[in-house]
Amino acid sequence: MNWNTLWLNLFGTTSFLGINMGFWAAMAAVCLIVIVMNAVFWGMKPQKEHSARQ
Repeated sequence: MNWNTLWLNLFGTTSFLGINMGFWAAMAAVCLIVIVMNAVFWGMKPQKEHSARQ
């Protein structure tokens, strides 16, 4: 399957702002990963501190 031809048939162009759609797909994937990682790390509760002295 040729994704370029499929995209061209659906939307009539294979670039946005002069940049290939592959770049935008990769950028969207990276942004999604960053958002998910932030949601996971911000949702974690801090661990209890273990003091060296007992």
